Amino acid sequence: MSNHATTHPSHDPDVLSLILSLGPSRDTVSDVKEDELLTMGAFPLECIPRLTPFALTLSHFRMRHKPVVVLYAPETRTPLMHVSHAKCRLEHVSQQVFLQRLFQIPELTSYDIEVPTFRPERLRGLVARNVSVALIMRGELPSVIQFVAALEEAAIKSLVIYFRRNQYEILCGAGRVDFSSSIQLEPAAFKNLHTVKLREDEPYKRYSDIPLAVTLRPLFSLHQLEDVEFEVVQSRLCVRDHDIEQIALAWRDIRRLVVSCAQCTSEPPTLDGLYILADSCRKLEELVLPQLDLKNLGKTIKRRPPKVPPPGSRGHPLRVFRITRYSRTRIEDAQAVSIAQCIDSLFPNVDIAQSWKHDNSLEAILGDWYLIWVNITAASALRKVAPSRVSGLPFDVELRKY
Repeated sequence: MSNHATTHPSHDPDVLSLILSLGPSRDTVSDVKEDELLTMGAFPLECIPRLTPFALTLSHFRMRHKPVVVLYAPETRTPLMHVSHAKCRLEHVSQQVFLQRLFQIPELTSYDIEVPTFRPERLRGLVARNVSVALIMRGELPSVIQFVAALEEAAIKSLVIYFRRNQYEILCGAGRVDFSSSIQLEPAAFKNLHTVKLREDEPYKRYSDIPLAVTLRPLFSLHQLEDVEFEVVQSRLCVRDHDIEQIALAWRDIRRLVVSCAQCTSEPPTLDGLYILADSCRKLEELVLPQLDLKNLGKTIKRRPPKVPPPGSRGHPLRVFRITRYSRTRIEDAQAVSIAQCIDSLFPNVDIAQSWKHDNSLEAILGDWYLIWVNITAASALRKVAPSRVSGLPFDVELRKY
């Protein structure tokens, strides 16, 4: 595997194009997208005060840098004096030395970095203690993981990864695990990291599956994560009970878990996955899954049939529960009732108004989840209307009374 960039490097080896643009940090313009910022123009490094140390480093190596585009928010009066976010493109692993010098500038606190394809080996360490706000990464996922694993003393609070699939993964064979999957991020290097978002950025359809737990494995060592989002748009996503179990074991303090995709494999998680999350992740407040097996309900529901929570009990704190992929009705009414009772028993605090989102289309009304949510609404209403009469008993016993 080549460790050259997928983009073309500068024709002049003495002219660096590491920094593509500079602008306000994500903490000061948190809701402003890059295309909503204003462009001040392209400036030599020497005209940007905060980059003076970096310009001196390049002079020491007898190198120059291409002019850098400076972006700014409309309310900023002196953009050149207040740049704190750098968008960079690493064209070759040898440019790490210059990126390390850039990381030493204390005023640059957030980065957007595109990486090339690296060889399957650990990279040289990069001290990133000044990267204290956010880090956005772009590139093939194995190379992104290699780069992030090389960071030391990173103080970032959030990590966003726009990833492409490994271009050689088909040649590796279906049974081979990618090198990056064997990497575990060092917890001591990411003490402040609580939010991670991974989003597929493939331009075309991919016909091989993405296994959720295998893809997230390098992050499982970061037990402090509270907000994890995983979005796939071009590939099929494999989410099974095993994947849910691995997530629950790794991130017991997670508060928000969002997994979405355009297409799933034929082996979705069962209700067993919900039992696992309810038992292990006692701080979970928002759960979004692409689908749930509505025919095979799993084994746990037979051992632990749903029971109405006793009055006054706080129950699990989950407030938002959503399934993103709906399907036409295939299940019997009794099956829908069983699923609804289980969800209401495990997560009695679910806010139905926030969770049940549909467009009143014929497809939504005829879907399985329309019927399930009607029954969840009924179960929730029953608990509120007559809490003393339904506490602690099996759902099916109580529903037969009405």
